[in-house]
Amino acid sequence: MIYSYLDHPSDVYVHVVADSLEGIFEEAAKATFDVMIDVASVEDKEVIDVELDGIDLEQLLYKWIDHLLFLFDAKSFVVSKAKVEKIEKCNDKYIIKSKVFGEEYNPNKHGHKTGVKAMTYSLMKIIKNERWEAFFVLDI
Repeated sequence: MIYSYLDHPSDVYVHVVADSLEGIFEEAAKATFDVMIDVASVEDKEVIDVELDGIDLEQLLYKWIDHLLFLFDAKSFVVSKAKVEKIEKCNDKYIIKSKVFGEEYNPNKHGHKTGVKAMTYSLMKIIKNERWEAFFVLDI
């Protein structure tokens, strides 16, 4: 699994590659927090269960990152890693069941890089060729 940042004139354009659909969601979480803080400094002190649904994979990815940003903004929770247990289609919706690991944000410990205001649908796509790939833009 790997993620990188692509050129964008004003925001952060993220490209994630993984062997599985679950893997791109895990890496998307890490890539998002890596924009904001020093992810390597975050310990797995707490675990939060996250279950979301979306009408398609793109909406599911949007809701996923949006929820993780909510955890940071509203609860001061920083994510060290995510473990996606499964993504499945059920009754015309996709459902993600996962656990996110991390701890309370401490700027002295975790640092501060770039503030992410929101997840967007801009340039978003999820494709499967030899591996799964996701592209999305974070509003900074």
